[in-house]
Amino acid sequence: MSETPQPHQDKPDRVTPDHPEPDQHGSDQHGSEAPGSVAPASVDPRTGEDLSWKSTPVAIVLLDRPAPGHREVSELLAEIFEGSYEVDPGTDDDPATGVYIEDATVVVTPLDGPVADGEASRYTENLAIWNGGEGVVDTHRSQIVVAAFRLGPVGDDGEPGEPEYLDPRLDTLRCELAVTTVTAALTALPGAIAVSVGGAATTLPAGPYRDLVTGNPLPVPALVGVRAGMQSETTSCVYTSGLGRFGRLDLERLDVAGPPGAAFGQMCDLVAYSLGSGTVFQPGQALEVGGPQPLLTSVETSPFTGQQVLRLTPG
Repeated sequence: MSETPQPHQDKPDRVTPDHPEPDQHGSDQHGSEAPGSVAPASVDPRTGEDLSWKSTPVAIVLLDRPAPGHREVSELLAEIFEGSYEVDPGTDDDPATGVYIEDATVVVTPLDGPVADGEASRYTENLAIWNGGEGVVDTHRSQIVVAAFRLGPVGDDGEPGEPEYLDPRLDTLRCELAVTTVTAALTALPGAIAVSVGGAATTLPAGPYRDLVTGNPLPVPALVGVRAGMQSETTSCVYTSGLGRFGRLDLERLDVAGPPGAAFGQMCDLVAYSLGSGTVFQPGQALEVGGPQPLLTSVETSPFTGQQVLRLTPG
């Protein structure tokens, strides 16, 4: 591929210095509890196709107060999206608010209770963007679930099958971006403190999430988990989580000479290029990224998540 475009992703001023080194993660430590780990996606037993692209795109706004009523939610969205997107207000009988973005239907549902099992807090781990302030996530008292639904062909029963009527990569990206658009608007609600994206194993502060979405056509860290940190005294490492939702293997780099901030930025640029251009990196491919050497790709088992990833190494 040609030199990777440089989208203006917001990068943290510093990265977590105690990022886990690869040799600190034995195979018995992998799984949903590991930072950046996403539960294994469902697989079509007939074709072996990774079906995570068929999961419903969801983000959750976390608030440190009781859940807002449907009127507060509807009025905010109507004010922000006036003239851009149709907003279908919730009612006392059906408090969910609908937002129609092109042919995606985004449903917004307030829930008066925290995210279960500490998942939202767990997904803050090793994200430098928190700069030590991730404890605020534990204070959340309510949530607003934002979900986008695809419109399939007449008679589609939702069962796994050949995706003849859509490209899973492009369709999922379209729906995920619709979710980010509505979610970013909801962070303007009083008491919004964070946004949790379970499919990316990532929880971000509300303000930076909003800035990412409003400032980038492809806000990579709001769509995909990107974690970078020091691997040794002189090298860094970086890996992603959640790219399976876009029909791709997650990416990983180990033993990168230089600071983790640079590795983070380059990884964001690679993901943005892949998603924005529709390019799917393949094992054995050489990626020209503007450095002195191309990056060669190979399928490996991640020392961070225990799942198959596409590892990038200098060629």
